Amino acid sequence: MIETFSDILKSAGYGLLALALCWLARLLYAVNPARGRLDWRLLAEKNHAAALDAGGYFFAVILSLGGPISWASGSFSQGLLEAAGFGLFALLLLNASMWAADKTYLKDLGLPARVAAGSPGAGLVRAAHEVALGLVILGSSWGEAGGILMMSAFWLLGQLLLAAAVKLYFKAGRFDLAGELDKGNLAAAFSAAGVITGLGLIAWEALSGPYLGLGRSVFDTVLYYAAGAAGIAAFRWAADFALLPGATFRAEVLKGNAAVGALDAALTAGAAVLMTWCLM
Repeated sequence: MIETFSDILKSAGYGLLALALCWLARLLYAVNPARGRLDWRLLAEKNHAAALDAGGYFFAVILSLGGPISWASGSFSQGLLEAAGFGLFALLLLNASMWAADKTYLKDLGLPARVAAGSPGAGLVRAAHEVALGLVILGSSWGEAGGILMMSAFWLLGQLLLAAAVKLYFKAGRFDLAGELDKGNLAAAFSAAGVITGLGLIAWEALSGPYLGLGRSVFDTVLYYAAGAAGIAAFRWAADFALLPGATFRAEVLKGNAAVGALDAALTAGAAVLMTWCLM
């Protein structure tokens, strides 16, 4: 009974820490020139795209705290300090990731301007990408086995893998996401969000394996990530035959069929979860 009560208090303490980090995250969000004043955009403009964007951001903040909490010391006070320190660092990594993505592999999509203009599809894609970034940070939190330096190295590896996979998926599939967003195609946004979230889930599992030395761990991470991403692609191809006879997910998504787009996103995320189980 005493142990259960202690666990409840510990959970409450970590919950308060997560809220404190979300508050700090909001301050960082507000001073980011690519994001703008969050409170003004949500309350004054009632911008649904900004709400989706912000939701993905805060979800990623909480995800990035999961690693430090999972390996924090048994002592609550010490564990709280460790989680707070790594959580603050994870918050900086998350914002750095978002800035770098907007300047590099997501630059052609122009998501900041689209979100500011109120595009729900852009908000959805951006939210999914932020969740994927949070999953990368969660996976790279090696804890006491690596510390800040190792976390930074595997965070960078995860960023590179995610960036390469996102670019390759849409290029190989001849999927002009920017053009579909211009048309207001919400189905395309759903589909893209599912792919990006799925790739983030694969990154989480690939990065969080046992540490076997830098060279071996990097090799295993890249190999597992490639296998998981290929598995998602294969599942999506097979789903056309098994679940949508007489049509294809791609064709329906390009027609703007939002229902199929949402189904596509759910199936892709589910396939990614399946791949993480297989890679354990």
